[in-house]
Amino acid sequence: MKLSNKPVLFVLLCVVLAIVPLASDYVLGIVSEILIFAIFAMSLNLLVGYTGLMSFGHSAFFGMATYTVIALGVHLGLSGWWGALAGIAASTLLAAIVGVFCIRVSGIPFLMLTMAFSQLLFAAALKWRSVTGGTDGLIGFTPPELFGVSLGASATARYAVVAIGFVLVLAFLWALVRSPLGSIFIGIRDNEQRMRAVGYPVQRFKLIAFTIAGGLAGVGGALYALFNAYVSTDILHWHLSGDALIMVVLGGGGTVIGPAVGAAIFLLLKNFISSYNEYWSLWVGVIFILCVMFLRQGVWGFVAGKFAVARALGGAAPAPRANGSAGEVK
Repeated sequence: MKLSNKPVLFVLLCVVLAIVPLASDYVLGIVSEILIFAIFAMSLNLLVGYTGLMSFGHSAFFGMATYTVIALGVHLGLSGWWGALAGIAASTLLAAIVGVFCIRVSGIPFLMLTMAFSQLLFAAALKWRSVTGGTDGLIGFTPPELFGVSLGASATARYAVVAIGFVLVLAFLWALVRSPLGSIFIGIRDNEQRMRAVGYPVQRFKLIAFTIAGGLAGVGGALYALFNAYVSTDILHWHLSGDALIMVVLGGGGTVIGPAVGAAIFLLLKNFISSYNEYWSLWVGVIFILCVMFLRQGVWGFVAGKFAVARALGGAAPAPRANGSAGEVK
């Protein structure tokens, strides 16, 4: 899909999101969850799809923001709006600190180091029961109000907050990947050695990408806290990072909207299949394997590629006629 079509796609998406509140509260809840994890998957895609950094510890930043919002609300009575800002800031700071250590290695060591930091935070949350609630989770959070309407009492208000957050993150990522900074990230992904050879401080830009991705994951985590009003240690476990990675691959890494499509596919399959079969993860795994084998560019990458080919064929100039006929192109 050409870049010139991106604004049209963005407007259409906003129109669809504006229509969703006409549906039932159940549908609003499903769509809100999809949008939250779409943000999470898109933030991971900034590392995996655009910078070439395979992370297995991205859940640490999502969970840090969620715990910050809930803990500040429960223990200090801080408004969820201020808690959300604090949660995003905490996730960004954590990503910057963890990134300083992780960017010193690459490949499998990078992947394992990110997972190790995530599991370290998971273990800390398990032990620090007075703050995190341990395995029981943290309850008692009072959702804030939006224009006088409590988020805890209105599915529409919760959806509105999540949808606005999703649109802002999507617009930011679209602008980022088209900027000079985004081009540097893509250059590192495609040929890191060449980027070093021409004088780019590759490690510095890796740290920038890691920090931005952590901050965006924090946006998703903060929205999850406002939407769910509860948090447990599961949100810090590495398997959540694995789920996000599946979303990126299903939708299409290296595309802005692809991970959001992957999040929708993953969560819809989870909700649909789990209603009929307790082994839903097995079937999702089968679909994931088939996607990797036959749709390596992901669902969105495949659709966008077919659309681009159709446009190219539709805009091709007609072939000139032979033998000097009236239709001959001179």
